[in-house]
Order: sequence, then C-alpha cells, then structure tokens
Amino acid sequence: MRLKVLASGSAGNSYILESETEALVIEAGVPFKELIRYVDYRKIVGCLVSHEHKDHAGYVGQYIMRGIKVYSPYTVNRNEEVLRFGGFNYIPFKNHHDVPCYGFKINHKGLGQLIFGTDTGYIEYTFKETNHWLIECNYSKEILDEHVDNGLNPVLADRIVRDHMSLETCKDFLQANDLSKTRNIVLLHLSDSNSHAEEFKREIHELTNKSTYIAEKGLEIDLSLCPF
Repeated sequence: MRLKVLASGSAGNSYILESETEALVIEAGVPFKELIRYVDYRKIVGCLVSHEHKDHAGYVGQYIMRGIKVYSPYTVNRNEEVLRFGGFNYIPFKNHHDVPCYGFKINHKGLGQLIFGTDTGYIEYTFKETNHWLIECNYSKEILDEHVDNGLNPVLADRIVRDHMSLETCKDFLQANDLSKTRNIVLLHLSDSNSHAEEFKREIHELTNKSTYIAEKGLEIDLSLCPF
C-alpha cells in the first residue's frame, strides 16, 4: 500500500491510498484528468471528501460523472458507522470547521489503521492502534501572532484559529493518542504564510520519534504493514 500526495493546501487537496489492485481517493480537490495521471482509473473504488470547500470538493461532479462513488457530508447523511469502499473500511467522525466537515478512520489489511483529519480547529476523539496519521498542521500560533502584530486582519486570524489546526494543537492531539503502533505521521494543509515546514516536521518528529513527512505534491510513502 502506498500513499500518493497530489496536492495539499488552500489551492487544492488530493491524496491516494493505492494497493496493487485498488485505490481510495481522499479529497476531490484536483481535476479528474490530473487524478488519473497518478492512478489507474479502473482501480479506484471510491472517494472520501471531508467538506464542501472547493479546495477539497471542487471536482466532485467530475468524479461522480465518471462513476466514482463519493462519500461526503453533503451527499449522504450517515455518521459514526462503518462503511466500505472495496477493501477499505472507514468510519467518519465530525471535525470542527465553518461548514460540516468529517475526518475518517480508515482500515485496510494492507495498511492497518489510518486517521485522516484536516480543516478542523481540533479533533475531540482519540484513537488506539493507529499505524498512520494524516493530520492537519496548518499554522504556528507564534507565526500567526507575529503577522497580526504586523498588520494581518485580526478577523482573518480568528477564522484561522477557529477552523484550522495549529502546530501546538497538533502536538497536543498526538500526545493524547496511542502512538505505540504508529509508523508514519504526515502533516497536511500547511499555510503558505503562517507555517514553517521543516520546523514543523522537526518538532513533530522530536515529540513522537516517528517518521514524519510534509504533504507536498509528489510525495509517496510506503504504508505497507509487511515485512513487519
């Protein structure tokens, strides 16, 4: 099982979990023609969409027109139950954003358990026996406060704080969870102006002692449980 990052950030978001026989798309923030440059269309078993903002759901219509099944807060009305796309089982959980927004607990025999959460001020749940985390780390409070002091609109800053996860909150969240089986932590949706990728990566790695990555276009990670 491999993770492929096609996009992560305010311009668009798209991630693929791909085995030899099937693929799950997370977020519909890139055009269909861009998506199929990275994955065989025939392998796609479904697409999970966290919320309706265009950088996450802008191309849902293109996916549906081509027969891809989509789960999102605004296409179905189910929550907190186990659902399935091919060999991927998933449970949606509510995030805290300015529109209805879900995170997902995803299980597959090829990768174990993966938690995906983005565009949320915080995650109120904890999870056991998680092998991989795809988690938002959008901004640093220190950097944001400095930008407010230098003239950033405080209303915009308040929205960022309310609707996105900071480095500090991300660290608190990871500390509150069971990381004993964790192999990989991938930091998502970093702000172009209120983050520092290498510093965030270093701090999360030092805190957790787990392999830590920044979600950037072109990143690929082996998530397979074997040979361990």
